[in-house]
Amino acid sequence: MEDSQLICAYLDSLDGKPRFHNASHASDWAYLRFEFAARSMCDGIAVWGREIARPENERSPTTLAHEAARAQRMADFFEHRANDPVMQGPPCMAHLIIAVAVEMARKRGLGDLTADRPRLANWMRSISDLPSMQGTVPP
Repeated sequence: MEDSQLICAYLDSLDGKPRFHNASHASDWAYLRFEFAARSMCDGIAVWGREIARPENERSPTTLAHEAARAQRMADFFEHRANDPVMQGPPCMAHLIIAVAVEMARKRGLGDLTADRPRLANWMRSISDLPSMQGTVPP
């Protein structure tokens, strides 16, 4: 399997009781909006990370600026919707992707996307405190 989305769905289904890939999400447009916004944010941060890892003389300033702006724009999106029922509901793929994106931005040098975003910062703290998140923090 190649795609992260497919791998996550597969792993989530191994015990026959998927937690993060709820069948009702497939037709829930509010949920899908959040999940795909999270994927967009994560994808952009990954592109930024790959670009910044290139030798300085080979980097595209346009790509770096575009992806940095997208990360900020998406962080604003989640800041303004932190109290939305989807964001406040039980853990789901959208939550995991947002948490990974925010942490990836911080670790790769794009900055703290929760800075000056108190609702997103509070939400991120609550997700980060989950035992499953604590148990899988990379070194």
